[in-house]
Amino acid sequence: MSGRGAATPEGQEWLLIALDKKMARMQGMPFQIPVPKGEFEGLAEKGLQSDLLRGWIQSFLSDSPLGKDGNWRRRNSELITQMEGFVDKKALWDKAQKLFAENDFENALKTLKRITIMCSEDHAARLNYASALANQRDYDKALKEMKIVRDTFADDPEFHVSHAQMLVMKGDEAAATEALVKALELKPDHMPAMDALAKLGILAKIYENPRDAASLVYVKAEQLGEYLEEHVWSQGERTSEYFLEQMGYHSSEQRYAIALAAAERAMSSATGRAAERAVGGKVAALRELGRTAEAIAAAKAYLDANAGSAALWVELAGAHAKAGQALESDAAVERALEAEPGDAMALALKFWPADRENLMELKDTVPKLEEWCASHPEVAGAWRSLARAKLATGAVDDALALFDKAVALAPNDDDLRSEWWAELAKLERYDAVIEDSTKLADMTKRSWQLRWNEAEGYRGLSRVMEARACFMQLNADEALAIDIRKRAKRAASELGAGGAAPSA
Repeated sequence: MSGRGAATPEGQEWLLIALDKKMARMQGMPFQIPVPKGEFEGLAEKGLQSDLLRGWIQSFLSDSPLGKDGNWRRRNSELITQMEGFVDKKALWDKAQKLFAENDFENALKTLKRITIMCSEDHAARLNYASALANQRDYDKALKEMKIVRDTFADDPEFHVSHAQMLVMKGDEAAATEALVKALELKPDHMPAMDALAKLGILAKIYENPRDAASLVYVKAEQLGEYLEEHVWSQGERTSEYFLEQMGYHSSEQRYAIALAAAERAMSSATGRAAERAVGGKVAALRELGRTAEAIAAAKAYLDANAGSAALWVELAGAHAKAGQALESDAAVERALEAEPGDAMALALKFWPADRENLMELKDTVPKLEEWCASHPEVAGAWRSLARAKLATGAVDDALALFDKAVALAPNDDDLRSEWWAELAKLERYDAVIEDSTKLADMTKRSWQLRWNEAEGYRGLSRVMEARACFMQLNADEALAIDIRKRAKRAASELGAGGAAPSA
């Protein structure tokens, strides 16, 4: 930065400060700026504010002898254009913001383009224009603007991430990957770049411990299995429950190869119900990986010694269906219902149509389920399936009565009760939710879904303090997955700010 002085007749002396051109383009400022000499010493401490600079430029051009000198202005016409453009663009920027707020995107874009024409060296304005074009899906024009300002923002990782997002939308994932890698070269811990690479499948974004936010890591997707085996799963004593949790977490994220490895680890030491879950997870993972023959073999091997496992008969049915073996799939469903007449998946496979939006077929489902319930009157799962069918056909009050009946048959089934509460909440019958919750002992030991719906009930009744307390308890529960705890914290914060909590 350098400068020289110019005095007015009244004695006000100005310094013309030369800015680094790259920095000036990034900030959308003229290459030289006028500063009153008395303000110069405090400039570093106070910073250079746009409104203040705009006032200085106006005073300099209208009041100082140099600013009014025609010969000087002709010799410095480019600088004068930059200064006048800096002053004038404020009104255009305000106009563009107003047009965006009014959803008048066409005229808003035209206004932003006027700024780039009027201030051709204002690369901040060009970047804003490019972003606005991208938001309107005009990626070709947006990328042209990005190319113009690329050298100016070459050291800004945020620029490379924005550039990559536009390239992705154009279908050029290779170039997008290069841009994101450049962002990480500039800032190795740049989270938006790593998130974008995860979306492209280059990196895997995982929690080593799904209940610990601090365990978030990014790993090359192709090396994820090796990383977990060497750096996570082999560290310390690991129980079958640990691997079952890993299996469920990675399966929910559709990382089926990892879920399969975790299931096999769990199977090595699991017994009883845990062994059943592990084998079921293995069969499901194999099925999703397209290895249906192996899935069928694994399920049959377990069922040979555990024919009463409804869960494995359902998994076998799914594997047969994936393999195109409809008769074998139907037979497995029948065996599942013999083992557990209320198994939700088996009932859905047997009675529900493939297209659940087909109202005529759904109406045919209801009498079949009613007949099943009549022959299994003590089975809560059967009544639950019928309640769902009634809901789907619009018989809401009948459905709620059936949910109530099912809950009475299985009072400790939190998943069932949570579904009932959720349906009550949809109808804004929050008082019924809270009334039922008062019948339960120690809600903090219940499932997170049930506790969330209790919080929703309090929120619906405008009992904000109780709702917020429920969400904060969920946030503080270290046994829950980190994503659930984050949602609960956000919900509590929104309630504290007078907002509405997100639905479970």
